Amino acid sequence: MITHKGLTKENQDVDCTDQRAVVAGGTQGIGAGVALRFALAGADVWIIGRGEQKAHGVLDQLRLASAEAHRRRGVQNGSSDHQFFQADLRRVEDIERVASDIKRRAGNRGIDYLVETQGGPPNGSIEPPASSRSPEPSFAVQVASRFGLAYLLTADKTIKKGICMVAAPASGGSKPLDTDDLDFLKAKEKGKAWTGYLGIPGQGQRESSVLDSVCQTLAERNPDLVVAHLFPGLIATNAPANRGFAWPFVQAYKVAGWLGIAASPMPGGYAEVPFYLMAGKGGAAYLRRGEANLLGAGLRRWDLSSNVRDPAVRDKVWTKMSSYFRT
Repeated sequence: MITHKGLTKENQDVDCTDQRAVVAGGTQGIGAGVALRFALAGADVWIIGRGEQKAHGVLDQLRLASAEAHRRRGVQNGSSDHQFFQADLRRVEDIERVASDIKRRAGNRGIDYLVETQGGPPNGSIEPPASSRSPEPSFAVQVASRFGLAYLLTADKTIKKGICMVAAPASGGSKPLDTDDLDFLKAKEKGKAWTGYLGIPGQGQRESSVLDSVCQTLAERNPDLVVAHLFPGLIATNAPANRGFAWPFVQAYKVAGWLGIAASPMPGGYAEVPFYLMAGKGGAAYLRRGEANLLGAGLRRWDLSSNVRDPAVRDKVWTKMSSYFRT
């Protein structure tokens, strides 16, 4: 049984010097933890987020982590390259812009890893799009931005080693997807969409199905990369508050953290898992190229959500998702 404690020990001596990781959602929570884990291993870390103030705090921590990495390796006057890319991932235009900025700054060297932790649990909201080209905002952040960054950064092989999405794999169920209305806006217009807390199960299943589907297609289209879709379980972050959940739910998360029921998102906690899979010495044993790696607690492998096992359905999902973006 894989544990965070065990992975922390295995990850301790991993050296990511001269490697570069991009972490979407890297200004807080799991993303900030993963960013720190890569910095402690000597990697350059670029974070994507909306909040500039939070980003500066994380960048300060990344610099300290890099100094510690240099000290451990006996490197004097070591340098690091940590950057912040500001983006509102509800907007397709911002997703395209930040992907273009990353490509330009990365140059021929590219980036080694893309880790995507943005968004949070579904909250049942269906709101107007943030721009004329964007889908519904919750869907945009949780699904379209994950797809878009991976899609745009693999188009010219900017990503060199792996893609890791932290969300909710293998729980999409068997209900067919309406690939013409993945963000539920048409269903809401017709009065056929559940919203509020009653809408959470349907949104969660949709997000799982679409991300399973695009991860599988990404893996098939990029057989030189490893592609993973991970379930983190209960992690002590501010995600419920950020997503507008009612006070009892927010407090329940906090209590779980205080009682030690929820794992920490930081190094020593859940951050060890994506790092181990992407850069760790033993992570490759859990990953297959050419197919999506859907992994749950203890790195147990799961099957694709049943409603996207048909390649024809996955083709429709890919066509719809790629239609949002200009390559």
